[in-house]
This record gives sequence, structure tokens and C-alpha cells, in this order.
Amino acid sequence: MEEKQVVKQLRTAAVDGRLTIHMYQQWQKRNDGPTVIELLETYGSWANVLRLAGLDNQMPRFTKAEVVRALRRAAKEMGSITSADYRKWALDRDVPSLTEVVILFGSWKVALIEADLLGMMAKDQKCEIIQALLEASEDIEPLTSTAYAKWARARQQPSITKVVRRFGSWSQALEEIGLSNRKTFTEDEILNALKEAGEELAILSPWGYEMWQKKMGKGRPSKKFNRCSALLT
Repeated sequence: MEEKQVVKQLRTAAVDGRLTIHMYQQWQKRNDGPTVIELLETYGSWANVLRLAGLDNQMPRFTKAEVVRALRRAAKEMGSITSADYRKWALDRDVPSLTEVVILFGSWKVALIEADLLGMMAKDQKCEIIQALLEASEDIEPLTSTAYAKWARARQQPSITKVVRRFGSWSQALEEIGLSNRKTFTEDEILNALKEAGEELAILSPWGYEMWQKKMGKGRPSKKFNRCSALLT
């Protein structure tokens, strides 16, 4: 489609000089025009789309200060501030919609930073992940990252990627929540394991110990888990 025709359609879809992504999407469903995704892929951002149509100076319904107040009010009333929660909260109130918040600030995260609510978002995300892991632990035995990934996809729960990003690693997430089944070995147990391995192996090397530990099973500390590596070098 020619750019002139795209501009004409964008201006037709605009109401009182305003055109949000949601407004255009509703118009596009009833008319023949490029989709929001097609426009974003072609022009890079919605701001560029508005500039193309000469709508970049459109006046928003709310000022940034009013949006900040709305975000803080929502956080206070709901006790959380996820974008999904805010969208529902804003539906039946005379407050900025989620789309308007994002357009005005550029992203949901920036809006929360401006409202000093970013910490609450991080807390919400962590609580959501913890709840998901606790529920998964009741359904999965043993609770491995692979099993959790399948469980999370089926139930639309936080992905394994989100878990690792939030806690640093899968094992650290289980450790922090108290779901880790990893045995903690004392220094005496480590030294006894080294002595036992040394009596059975011709040469007590890191590789040799690792093979021995795998044969003996979880009752012996692994080379990665404890200080065996340092003692063997």
C-alpha cells in the first residue's frame, strides 16, 4: 500500500486529532487497512506512525502528573501494579487507559519509574513466581527445570526464563524458596568422601573423583557442589 494511502487511513481513523494503537486497531477491524503489527514493522514504532500522519502533536487526555496519580491510586487500591491488573482497574474509571499510559511515557516500566512504583512491580513478579513454584511442587516430583517448563506452559504460569532471570538460576530459586532437595555436606563428610575415593582410585584426580561420585550416587558430595575441586588440585 502506498504511503499516501496509509496516511489518509491513519487520519481517517483519528478522533479529534488523537490516534492510539487501540483506536486504530478498532478502526482497522471495520475497514481495509494495514494492521498495527504491519505498521510497527514498517515504521519501527507507533511514534513514527503518528509522525508520518502528522499526528505526533496530538494532545493526550491526561497529563503525566495525572497519570502518575492514577498509577499510585491503582497501586494503593489493588496492592499491586502489574499491567494486566491496571488494565482491568482502569476499565470502569475515568483514568488513563493502559495504552495511554504506555504512549505517554514510552513504556509501562518507564511509567512505573516516574511514579516510584518500579519496586512494587518487581515484588509482584517475584510473588507470582514463588506462588507458581509452590503450586508446581505439589504437582511435580521431582521438581526439575524441564518438568516445570512444561507445567508452566500448560498453565500459562511464569516461564523458566523468568524464574532464572529473577533468581539468578533454577537451583537458586529452589534454594531461596525452600524447595531444594540438595543435601548440604559438612567439612568432615567432604574429607571422608575424599579419603574413601582415594582408597578406591589409583590416582585421586578431579576427573577420577567425579566418576567415582557419580557411581556412588547422591550420598557423596559432588565436585561442583563442595570444596573437592580445591582439595584435588
